[in-house]
Amino acid sequence: MYLYRAPNNVYFTRICLAKSLRDKGFPFDVKVSLLTRDRSEAVIRNIDVAGTLKKLIKSIDEHTRINDFIRYVDEVINQLRTQFAQIDRPSSLIPQRQSKLTPAREVEVIPLKPQICFNEALTQFVASKHKAGIRLLSVKQLTQRIEHFITFTSATQVTHITSADAMQYRDTLLTQGRSYKSNKEYLAATFQFFKWCKLMNYCTQNPFESVTIGQKPKAKASDARDRWSTLELKRLFDSAEYRASDDDFKCVTVLMLYSGLRPSEACQLRISDIKSVNDSTYIAISEGGQGQRLKNINAVREVPIHANLLKRGFMAFVASRAHTNGQLFGYKQVGQTEDWSYQYCKQLSTLQTKIGMKPNARPTAYSFRHTFIDSMKQLDISEHIVAQLVGHANPNITYSRYGKDINVCSGLIIYFSLSFCKI
Repeated sequence: MYLYRAPNNVYFTRICLAKSLRDKGFPFDVKVSLLTRDRSEAVIRNIDVAGTLKKLIKSIDEHTRINDFIRYVDEVINQLRTQFAQIDRPSSLIPQRQSKLTPAREVEVIPLKPQICFNEALTQFVASKHKAGIRLLSVKQLTQRIEHFITFTSATQVTHITSADAMQYRDTLLTQGRSYKSNKEYLAATFQFFKWCKLMNYCTQNPFESVTIGQKPKAKASDARDRWSTLELKRLFDSAEYRASDDDFKCVTVLMLYSGLRPSEACQLRISDIKSVNDSTYIAISEGGQGQRLKNINAVREVPIHANLLKRGFMAFVASRAHTNGQLFGYKQVGQTEDWSYQYCKQLSTLQTKIGMKPNARPTAYSFRHTFIDSMKQLDISEHIVAQLVGHANPNITYSRYGKDINVCSGLIIYFSLSFCKI
């Protein structure tokens, strides 16, 4: 349908785009007001407008960016509209028929800018995140998850992705065996990437706008967090492999278990972070030392050193490191993300494999933190206190996500019962 009259009696030229173009994100149709209520005049104007629009639509190829197309349509139509008033109205006399047809007015069609490819867009997106001060680890995770989508799709241009592609990707994620939380993070990364692309005018819509990962699992949030059981801890600490480990590894292990530190927080500690004030000893978690980095501002805190650690000679261990460069442990930053805990986590994983703990069916280094929080819950310690000890911004997630249900039968409290822990 090329010519139609709106309810206000103004005539429009309207051309629908092909479905193949609409699937790529192009508009359903192009409508242009002919600025007249007179049908005879609208018919004349429609010839020029419709012809120009058809040429523009026909010029669309795989390199055409949607926003450039829309912008250029506006420019060309505005150029035509300025000529509407210059068109001579036909006189009352019918003019003599010309032997030679007058050529129709041509409107120059300027080639549209090429679309941006995924790799170029991702490079710009990552650079933008770095400028915003986002943590290197967070940027790396975003990049990996976006690259996962890029590998999945056969498209090469940002504007080629449709909501149907987004749904197919969602369905693929659900079949790859990840947890609900991981799938949600993968989907959130691609959503964030296309949101940025839309703001940059690389696409007109975010294909992931209304795509969700589906129904949440019925299991409690706390069940998704692994912790170390009493038997698993005894198996670890009683093993010959653990006893043969270096002092740094053993000290970091029990330090996380008794203080709830994140692995990177423990591995990056400096000797000056161990404080003694009025017979009280505590660990100052901060970003004051060279290379020290924390997850967020709430991670800055002071954590009392547990009595069991003091009995096992923790302060003597600290004193023995006085000759070092200031680091409490020998772990160093690794990789582009400058990960402090990489070496420790690799040591723990190797040790677990040696003692028969199978991958994907065993607790991790981070699980020591979960165990600490769960033990606090079993002891009925106020949640807001524990949230401050472990550096949580929202105290309501401390027990609901990290702590297990209260064990009213046996009352096994690992926090106080680990007599076999040795530094």
